[in-house]
Amino acid sequence: MRKLLSSLLVPLLVLVTAAQASAQQRQITGTVTGPDRQPIAAASVRIAGSQRGVNTDAQGRFVLPAPAGDASISVSRIGFTTRTVAVPAGQGEVAVQLQQDILNLEAVVVTGQATAVRRQNLANSVAVVSGDNLQGAPAQTVERALQGKVAGANIAANSGAPGGGLQISLRGISSIGGSADPLFVVDGVIVSNVSIPSGQNAVSQASRGVNSSTQDQLVNRIADINPNDIENIEILKGASASAIYGSKASNGVVIITTRRGRAGRPQLRLTQRFGMFEQNRTLGARRWTAEAAQDHYGLSNAEVAQYFNADGSQKQFYDNEEAVFGRRDLARETSLSVSGGTEQTRYFVSGLLQDNPGIAENTGYEKQALQLNLDQAFGSRATLAVGAGIIHSVAARGLTGNDNAGVSYYSALSYTPSFIDISGHNGVFANTSDYIASNPAQTAALSTNDEDVWRAIGSANLSVNLFSGGPHTLRLVGNGGVDYFQQRNDLYFPLELQFENDDELPGTAVLGQAANVNLNTGVNLVHVFAPESGFLTATTSTGMQYEDRDLSLSQIVGRNTTSRIPAFAAKKELDGSRSRNREFGVYLQEELLALDEHLSVTAGLRADRSSANADEEQYYLYPKAAASYRLDTPFNNLDELKFRIAYGSSGNLPFYGQRFTSALGGTNLEGVLGLRVNGAVGDPDLHPERTTELEGGIDAVLLGGNARLELTAYNKTVSDFIITPPLAPSTGFGVYAVNAGRYRVRGVEAMLEATPIHRNSATWLSRVTFAADRAKVLDLGGDKLSSLTQYNPGNHFGFDYGGYRIKEGESPTAMWGYDVDDEGNQIEVIYGDANPDFRVGFSNDISFGPVAFYALLDWAHGGLAANLTKSYYDDSQNGEDWTGCNTSDTCAGAERVARQGDGVTQYIEDAGYVKLREVSVSYALPSALLQRVGRSVSGARLTLSGRDLITWTDYTGLNPEVSNFGNRAVGRAIDVTPFPTSRSIWLGLDVTF
Repeated sequence: MRKLLSSLLVPLLVLVTAAQASAQQRQITGTVTGPDRQPIAAASVRIAGSQRGVNTDAQGRFVLPAPAGDASISVSRIGFTTRTVAVPAGQGEVAVQLQQDILNLEAVVVTGQATAVRRQNLANSVAVVSGDNLQGAPAQTVERALQGKVAGANIAANSGAPGGGLQISLRGISSIGGSADPLFVVDGVIVSNVSIPSGQNAVSQASRGVNSSTQDQLVNRIADINPNDIENIEILKGASASAIYGSKASNGVVIITTRRGRAGRPQLRLTQRFGMFEQNRTLGARRWTAEAAQDHYGLSNAEVAQYFNADGSQKQFYDNEEAVFGRRDLARETSLSVSGGTEQTRYFVSGLLQDNPGIAENTGYEKQALQLNLDQAFGSRATLAVGAGIIHSVAARGLTGNDNAGVSYYSALSYTPSFIDISGHNGVFANTSDYIASNPAQTAALSTNDEDVWRAIGSANLSVNLFSGGPHTLRLVGNGGVDYFQQRNDLYFPLELQFENDDELPGTAVLGQAANVNLNTGVNLVHVFAPESGFLTATTSTGMQYEDRDLSLSQIVGRNTTSRIPAFAAKKELDGSRSRNREFGVYLQEELLALDEHLSVTAGLRADRSSANADEEQYYLYPKAAASYRLDTPFNNLDELKFRIAYGSSGNLPFYGQRFTSALGGTNLEGVLGLRVNGAVGDPDLHPERTTELEGGIDAVLLGGNARLELTAYNKTVSDFIITPPLAPSTGFGVYAVNAGRYRVRGVEAMLEATPIHRNSATWLSRVTFAADRAKVLDLGGDKLSSLTQYNPGNHFGFDYGGYRIKEGESPTAMWGYDVDDEGNQIEVIYGDANPDFRVGFSNDISFGPVAFYALLDWAHGGLAANLTKSYYDDSQNGEDWTGCNTSDTCAGAERVARQGDGVTQYIEDAGYVKLREVSVSYALPSALLQRVGRSVSGARLTLSGRDLITWTDYTGLNPEVSNFGNRAVGRAIDVTPFPTSRSIWLGLDVTF
């Protein structure tokens, strides 16, 4: 009987239990759409206060198990604001409409090698720039598209030459003699941003005794990336954020994510632009009188009669700047992208054709790019994201910058008087050898300086859900990639050029070749503990990364040749090198979200070793810790207030070869091959520079989500920075690389963005950023060089023109010069700092119906630059402000020259400016008109835009941003006859299908 009852009761109890469970559960079905009522795929729908949820399908539909009683669901999607909707008991269907997240409040930001959090829970200050924000006006390179848009980022052009050459400095300087560039990561791949000299030094002789120089107006290779393919950019400015990349990240990290496909019907977008470039600022030239010209140049009576009227005035004023930089040829840019797929397979394909002629003959920038991104889901447990991009570019950059031979364009222009016509007539150019070595118009017309680059970047990211049960999930994330480029520099200066014809070895050809490969791989485990209560979410991640960088360079210079191939020259000079670095790192990180995601705590530790260190087996530790707490609606009109604090440490590796003394081959000793050392020696304990930073800040969301404020203050200390002081000749070496210094940088950043108007027919988004920082050397020499209190870092031309000195108690970017004391003695003084007092970016994006307007102002207040270009014009007495010297010696130019003998530095100027970086006006064509074209056309927009249209500045040079020595943390703001900057105007049509 007991067995019988048992056999009857057990099934009955199972049925009752199942019935109770069924009574306690229900299903909520619904759809999620955007402001345009179009379905939103891959939106997250979950029960509010728990981690239980699903994602919408391609039609925006979802089915969510929910409690039988009253419930609330939370719906979120990147690019849209999260919305919580109440679903009363008994209601089974709901429609949710999301609004655009104009202020990026819901952006997801990287916090680890394989983890990320929503921006509102972030404990660091991380700048996020969307791909759409990069499209205000066409930009040749991604760095130029970022100018003026990120608080704490000083992005300055080294030269105005086509094809790039810009430096990004985050939160002031993080090294004095080491690498000044942030780390660039594209779709998980650490990519190269090296700058390789072109070889123009072979004719410019800017640096004596070598054929390659940092004064070659270099291009940094991040210029290859196609801005049109970028989905968003995250900039990790502080050490607490960049610590996840360890010993390579003290200059900050720029993480670039390219566009991915979205499930649904194929979406095709075509953009066609036509534009024009023209010189932004000119220097002008002196108008001579016959008397002044005869006195200065020793003209004959026949020459005076040829160039001047009877009253002594010039017969003709020739605008020789216009003759060299007056080209305004048509520029073109065509881009096409296709996106689509299913929930399992998504794709994105894009192509680019770009042709931007330069403002000087034989200059310009051409780029072709092809990108393919593919996302594949393998059931619900694994996803694979792969990407492959091929870029080809040719930058024709002319011959500009410092030179000691009188051959670069502005070097020659500065010495060529305005009564000489340098323009070519029927291929014949005036001989200007009585004034300067070259005719710059002839040099531009006949010479070649091309940089041809092929580049391929491939990435693969695999995510596998190893375990998911209850509150636990365990995920394996593997990533790898390769960045390969080959660069070819072809320079040719034929013997008919004026300066070559006067040479003992007429005709110069240079061939430079470079090949670089970056290999990346990483394996990560991510464990998430998320109980259904939602009170706490703990994410633990650990993993390892390996990187291998290999760069090979070779160069051949041929002299006395009629061929573009230097191997056919009568005299050949060879040079080359190879550098290879290998790094390995491991990390452990814990992230906690508690109190309904109001409290965020992160702690982590990374350990790195590198072949660049003296001991390549030694691990160096980089800790990080951060915390933030959010308050909901603490006051009226204050929707959210977050307090945050973060601490972290990151490093900067020694340059390749600093740890050892390399032997140079090619020495010939009576016919026997010999070796010689390069004169440099590394400290036996050479190791990475270390940046340690403490930052704190406040974030606030105001006025119903219509405004956002970020305030950040930081204190950054750089210890063990590497210096290379000279050694006594008796040691047998000239330079010693050693960790022997400490300095600090303190700064503040602020960002305010608001939507004063946000309606269906009208939107106004306004954003302002502010940043200021100050640096100070705290210790120089340390225990190893205790007697060292100051040294000259190089990268300048002496205090006569304005230079740099690293000295305890002073700013490393202070600009030094000469003055005289009350007794008339020459003394060394600090004129100010090359670093601006502060920087402000101000943008407005306004749309009203089909019309949209956008403008960006970039303001740098203060900061100094050494205007050596003006000294060229003073030495020749050919500057525009020498015009008054036709009748007297009281003109501004003559007064400067007179004071040179007083021992006073003359050429340091205020380099502050306000630039209209970007402006555009666009109009969306009416749908009725588009229907006439074809039903497949879903939208079209006509846009008129411009970049760098106006510059307001007291600086008298071509551009207050330029840097003769390229990407340098210390030693920038030296202006020596650069390629002038250009303004560009574009008319474009965007069509979507």
